[in-house]
Amino acid sequence: MNYEKIDCDVLVVGGGIAGMAASIKAAREGASTVLIEKNSFPGGAAITGLHRFICGLYPNKPDMPNNTLNKGIASEICLMLKKLAPKKIPMRMGKVYVLPFATADLVSVLRSLSEKEEKLKIYYNTSAFSVKKEINTIVSVTVQNFNNKFDMIPRTVVDCSGDGVIIQKSGARYKVISPDKQQLSGYTFRVKGLEDVTDILAVKVPYCLSKAAEQKKIPFYLKYTTFVSGDDEDEGYCKLNIPPALTTKMEKQAKKDALLVHNYLSRVLPVFKKSYIVEMSPEVVDREGPLLFGEYTLTADDIINAKKFPDGIVKNAWPIELWDQQKGVTYKYLEPGENYEIPLRCLVTKDIKNLFCAGRCISVTHEALGSTRVMGTCISLGERAGYEAAHC
Repeated sequence: MNYEKIDCDVLVVGGGIAGMAASIKAAREGASTVLIEKNSFPGGAAITGLHRFICGLYPNKPDMPNNTLNKGIASEICLMLKKLAPKKIPMRMGKVYVLPFATADLVSVLRSLSEKEEKLKIYYNTSAFSVKKEINTIVSVTVQNFNNKFDMIPRTVVDCSGDGVIIQKSGARYKVISPDKQQLSGYTFRVKGLEDVTDILAVKVPYCLSKAAEQKKIPFYLKYTTFVSGDDEDEGYCKLNIPPALTTKMEKQAKKDALLVHNYLSRVLPVFKKSYIVEMSPEVVDREGPLLFGEYTLTADDIINAKKFPDGIVKNAWPIELWDQQKGVTYKYLEPGENYEIPLRCLVTKDIKNLFCAGRCISVTHEALGSTRVMGTCISLGERAGYEAAHC
């Protein structure tokens, strides 16, 4: 069957935070760029996961940050978000700073940035169907949009899909952590009608759920649920952290767990008594997926020792944040003021000449992924991948 052929210099697969940055940068560098995204909106997991904070943006210092650790598109996004919501400023979370944001604001910023680029064409509701390769070079990617299929003929490809779609379909080597070792996945629901919300609620919610899990009133993994306040006084977000095996059941089990948690909290915490769920994540969001077998694999030691590289392209100071299935979340912080670098070699493989990777699937170990996967870092990884792809 013959499909319509679309030529481009750079094809970016996945319109999450990394893919948006990659496609915008490639277009700015003069490359004719096509981005395909399976959803009808930009932002990927940041939007579907109902995320509230951009992590990995700032230096590892005790003082309020004035600038992002990496310049470029990460800084642009922060400035545009600030214009939309001046009261949302960096806030301390543990030993590091994060930037609060509203979902609608982030979508607006990403659309605004991408729509300015004349050399960028975005196909929403579109997924990669198959990859054609000659020797060790991708020559075409067949994509599907509703009932139509197209053959993209790119010079270079950047896989920002999170699930490593092109990595897998192209035959590039990758590794997958065994299901029992993978990090917990996330599923968030938003509630309204809370009464007398205070900061202590972020402690009360996991404490109550931990006690309930000990008494076997709820599944044990629901004790890892977290709570953050919303923009309105009566609003809050509960994030379930569930075993990745549950994602095979899609959202059905996660929704049941969300209702179970909310019903329990409504019974035991007066603040939740009159609350009601107004929104749930449209999908379970994985923290871990296929990892590229790149020219270099970043390790936990590289991170903790603040290692620098001759081909270092992105700085990061976010701790190693691991959501273990049995222990819950643990953090390993860098020394104050320190940061490490992610080398370009983590974004490329010897298997495919014209393939780059950015976002969650770069070449790192299971432990290192706990630091590199956060949004702020993925923005900068995407930007650098887009630059390299445009000049490949």
